[in-house]
Amino acid sequence: MSTACRRCEKLPDALCERGILYLVPPMRESEEALVAYLSGAGFSYASPFAGAVSVPVGHGDVARMCSEFFETLGTLEQQDTKTLLMPNGAIPSIPDFMRMQSLSALVARCQGGWLSDIIEKDRIVIHYHPIVSAHDPQQVFAYECLARGLDDNGAIIPPLRMFSIARRADMLFTLDRACRLAAIRDARIYSLDAKMFINFNPTAIYRPEFCLRTTMAAIEETGLKPENIVFEVVESEETHDVGHLLSVLDYYRERGFKVALDDIGAGYSSLNLLAKLKPDYIKLDMELVRNVDADEYKSGITSALLELSNKLNITSVAEGVETQGEWNWLKEHGADLLQGYYFAKPAPVPPIPIITL
Repeated sequence: MSTACRRCEKLPDALCERGILYLVPPMRESEEALVAYLSGAGFSYASPFAGAVSVPVGHGDVARMCSEFFETLGTLEQQDTKTLLMPNGAIPSIPDFMRMQSLSALVARCQGGWLSDIIEKDRIVIHYHPIVSAHDPQQVFAYECLARGLDDNGAIIPPLRMFSIARRADMLFTLDRACRLAAIRDARIYSLDAKMFINFNPTAIYRPEFCLRTTMAAIEETGLKPENIVFEVVESEETHDVGHLLSVLDYYRERGFKVALDDIGAGYSSLNLLAKLKPDYIKLDMELVRNVDADEYKSGITSALLELSNKLNITSVAEGVETQGEWNWLKEHGADLLQGYYFAKPAPVPPIPIITL
């Protein structure tokens, strides 16, 4: 039996250069605007059934439509317009129409062909950001593994750009998995004694027993100890299925890993998740940490969160520390661990903080 999850490992098929593009706009006015564009741009088209438009396309036509018209549509209209691109000679079936994607996904795939290339050619690198003891910042407790992409010229592509395209192009599963594997792969290079915080997006995991098989196999292959790995939930504010997230965290815990919840204090839902998920670590949102020593409102909230984490026996990590004043305040008010540019910036080789105490 295969140890891989096809949903997580399979990149979307490349856009066919010649075929028929089917579009189903969300309302009549959208269909009229589409037809007006096609007529003006010299494309032939037909109406295979009510509310749908089919367009024969050749080399470069889809990219042209994206740049000239599709990209000008609003986000909601792109999301609600359904598309299906079939090769020449293929007759679409009911299952084909059932898997129609949003126009937003088609536009993202036109814009982000580079992302498939990065994933396929393993051009994801890890930058390490130290997490230090609040009382002795030269003591590195852990490194957070932050994924970056490399373009054809070796220039860094920031994660925000990669994940923005991945979400829209239906590649989040594949990118999230590739980033986890890159972090595990690179850990072997540096033989880190410190713990590793590895990010994961719970919406990129259907069923952990299948979607995390290659992650578990990579950890076993590298010889990493589960107790030294902390899986950190990112974008917890976007989590709507708490039961699903809990099943993923339980899967990790049952295998000896620790779990962390990020951006605590960023909104109500993160506090609600704290009660339900009972993480081993919480990471205070950097917007709370910034100027916490001078802002009475922030200091009140942060102090309460630190007191709560202490009562619940949860290790606290304050992110975004950039000044000595913030460090001193957090140390005095019970933060366990700190992370931020004041101690070190993320780097491809795990950095050692140099602080004048």
